[in-house]
Amino acid sequence: MIDPVFHGSKIFLTKDSILDGKIIIFQPKVGYRVAVDPLILGTYVKVQKNQKILDVGCGVGVISLILKMKEPTASVFALDMDEDMYHICCRNVEENAQSITVINDDLANINANDVLKTVKFDQIVTNPPFFRTATSRITATKRRSNFETMELFEWISHCFSRLKDRGMFSIIHVAERLDDIIFALRQNKARAIEIIPIFSHCGANAKRVVVCCRKNSSSPTKITSGLIMHEASGEYSAAAAEILSGKFLLPER
Repeated sequence: MIDPVFHGSKIFLTKDSILDGKIIIFQPKVGYRVAVDPLILGTYVKVQKNQKILDVGCGVGVISLILKMKEPTASVFALDMDEDMYHICCRNVEENAQSITVINDDLANINANDVLKTVKFDQIVTNPPFFRTATSRITATKRRSNFETMELFEWISHCFSRLKDRGMFSIIHVAERLDDIIFALRQNKARAIEIIPIFSHCGANAKRVVVCCRKNSSSPTKITSGLIMHEASGEYSAAAAEILSGKFLLPER
């Protein structure tokens, strides 16, 4: 299904289902398309009752929807600077009958935004742009949401400015940026750092990392065995298939 987005934009959307139909999303036909990264991050974030959670760089809202559906009592806020992503996210929230506060603003304004400046969050999650504009050529098919609009250190520091003491921060990024992530986390008083490497298949180097941590905690850093996405046959591993099925959204018995 192709549907032009509203508000005068020329972007065309497809209507798709993810997680075995548990979530329905509109997303651009060309440019930013939802990949497996937000599904992986959403899986690893543990949500407690009545928590206040901020999704920074929310895109079309997949992580926000996952976290809200995992714990309906949580208050979820979604932030993106791209006006088109903001409108698409709002549409996806409505399509999935969820209650999420969607905000169109720059992360640099997080402490001045009328809504966000009054809230300290129990958790902040982010799937930031991976590409550096200094080293990547922007084409007509790639949107601003694919490229860094600020240095990763600044991105993480702005997030921590709205995080409660002992609040949780979670990020997914390319593995080659792990040094930058750890440096930024240490500078922002993060401890209890947990590193989860994501491998395309057994024996490969990690392509992605999920990093979770707690602000002002005394717990040590740990590296987990990680997640292997594919078997030698090329099929998804059992763990990856479980993530893609959205089984983690089902209530525990």
